[in-house]
Amino acid sequence: MTIVNVRKNRLVQYELLRVVAMFGVLMNHVFNYGLHIYDDFTVSTSGLGGFILWSVLELMKLMALPSVNCYILITGFFMVNDTQWRLKGICKVWSITWFYAVSIYLLAVAAGLCSFQWDEMLRHATPLCSNSYWFVTSYIALMLLSPLLSWVLQRLSRRQYQLALALGFFICFQFFLGQYAMDQQQILLFVYLFMIGGYIRRFHEEARLRLSHIAVISMLILLLMYGVTLTKNLSLNGHAFLVYAMAYHGLVLPFSVAIFLLFKNLTISSRRIRSTIYALAPLCFSVYIIHTQSVVHEYLWTYASNMFASSQSLAIPLLAFCLCVAVFIVCCAIDSLRLQVILFIKRIFCR
Repeated sequence: MTIVNVRKNRLVQYELLRVVAMFGVLMNHVFNYGLHIYDDFTVSTSGLGGFILWSVLELMKLMALPSVNCYILITGFFMVNDTQWRLKGICKVWSITWFYAVSIYLLAVAAGLCSFQWDEMLRHATPLCSNSYWFVTSYIALMLLSPLLSWVLQRLSRRQYQLALALGFFICFQFFLGQYAMDQQQILLFVYLFMIGGYIRRFHEEARLRLSHIAVISMLILLLMYGVTLTKNLSLNGHAFLVYAMAYHGLVLPFSVAIFLLFKNLTISSRRIRSTIYALAPLCFSVYIIHTQSVVHEYLWTYASNMFASSQSLAIPLLAFCLCVAVFIVCCAIDSLRLQVILFIKRIFCR
């Protein structure tokens, strides 16, 4: 196998991680806005069936939590060696966000789902200023900072880089200064995740770790997170168990790095699977923008809440998974159509 083929084969792992991470974002939102785990959602664990149901839901939620962190780890991994402004990438992120924020609102007005209001139109037309999409705002801020970050990180020796990561861990990790310094400070965590991804790229890009070892580490962290949530429920909530989430800078942080390393060391040889991944990955960002647009958000999660409320409790995990699949497919289809229209227009004007 040539070096070129090896690089292509490894690249697809990160594209797969983008797809899986976006599915995890959807799963997070199903739990947050469909099941309302932060409000009054509880599972009765007085019987074995109830405890199993809670365990499945809790594990699903915990496995979805690293999704946002993994996106930033990928960014740091690929951008640490680039000190140029990626204005094209920033404009692409902004344009997709603006397009869906505005077009969906106008379509909703035309369909009579909501009334036109100038203040709402302004909010949708300025999604970054209004922070309608917190991830996009923080991500663009990171992309603007990335040339400076990369310039600094490229000049650090391996030992200096490790010291910087240790200091960042002390500042960001929840159980140290993170519980005081990280309240609503997504950009600080994003910078630290960028540094971790950059370190892996600079000093461990070619390292091939045993998948079994990484999988065991990932499983141990997941079980630790599960144990923490179980202990909290046993000590606080009797038989009415809550589905707990965790902070991105808590145990989710090392779990995210383990997941990233797991995908980094995957080998995907099937051409059909690789082509499918390459086709889906560019559509993933739009999945986030479409399903979190405020009009879609209201109708989607109202429907989901009613669906979960009227379903048998044991069916909730399967319904949550199927809902994520359906939303993912629909959003990908919408963005694929958008890209086809753009290509069609380009062909007309480039003749």
